Amino acid sequence: MTDVSNPLISNTLKAAFLEQLKTASARHSDIEYLSLSTSDGYVLCNTIPQDSNIDASRLAAMSASFCGISHGLTEQAEKQPFEGSLIETGNGLLVCRQIQHGRHEVVLLGVFSPSTTHGVALWALNNVARETLAILTHYN
Repeated sequence: MTDVSNPLISNTLKAAFLEQLKTASARHSDIEYLSLSTSDGYVLCNTIPQDSNIDASRLAAMSASFCGISHGLTEQAEKQPFEGSLIETGNGLLVCRQIQHGRHEVVLLGVFSPSTTHGVALWALNNVARETLAILTHYN
């Protein structure tokens, strides 16, 4: 992502996204952390704890890839439009959504605690996605 005309690399936009993710994490206690990346896998911002061993760059790349694969799968299964994907783990849920406005796309990943139900995770991430779209629309 070297195109300097791309508003997704704006520090102002990244700061707005980060503030929104922090607010959402504080509002929804089931969210362990959130990650927002470009659709080509570059980190925009996240709420991953500082003391974590999680590689934010790899997580962003994998989130974007997962969304891309999921999008292709929905096309092959003739179940468009793609809305999001969910991964169940023994330690919680990962929910991924692609958010698009105009020519700009971002990928939102929400990581949820083990006690979180599917419905709560989807509801919470849909709220965060809606807020993210509002910011993207405002800055685009």
